[in-house]
Parts: sequence; C-alpha cells; structure tokens
Amino acid sequence: MIKYLQRRFALSERGAHDLIKGVVGCVLQNIAFMLPVSLLYFTVSDLMNGGITGNRIWFYIIGIGVCLLLIFFITHFQYNSTFLATYVESGVRRISIAEKLRKIPLSFFGRKDLADLT
Repeated sequence: MIKYLQRRFALSERGAHDLIKGVVGCVLQNIAFMLPVSLLYFTVSDLMNGGITGNRIWFYIIGIGVCLLLIFFITHFQYNSTFLATYVESGVRRISIAEKLRKIPLSFFGRKDLADLT
C-alpha cells in the first residue's frame, strides 16, 4: 500500500505514511463531529418523554465535556497529520526537484529559454 501511494502521488516514504495518518485523522474527526448530534438526539428524546430528570442532567454535562475534549484533541491530531505533513512533504519534493536540476549540465540552460522551466 505504501509503495502504491508513493508511485501514485509521487510521495516519499514518510509522505505516504503521513497520508495514511491524515486519512485516519479525517475519519476520526468526522466521527467526533457526529457525537454532539447523538447527544442532541438523546436530549430531544428525553424532552419528548416528559422532561430531563436530575440524574440525566449529569449525563448531558459529562457528555458535553467529553464531546468538546474529543473534538479538540482529534482536530489537533487531524490538523497536524494533514496540513503540517503537507508542508514537510512539499519541502522534500522541492529539494528533490532542485537536486535533479542541479545535475543537469549548464549547456542545457544555455540552449533553453528560462521561462520554459517555470
């Protein structure tokens, strides 16, 4: 799978691993964003059945806290595994392209228009 991602998207080995981590992070973030909706479902269900009792209030308070913490930590993981990893991988790609350009003889650049390289 790693080799396939490397060839398909022109990634380094670390970039392919970071891509998998990014996909997992996005999936976890989307699941974490569904948790408040389930909490809202339980709230509406209790309200339609006659109101929220005293012991259910603690369920909702703890549920809100857990949802907020999960969303915060999972979003932090997702941000680091997608955006920051993308910047690292683009740096690796720029360096590898610069190394390939460095190995080209100078006579090549004399015959070509420099605008063709951009």
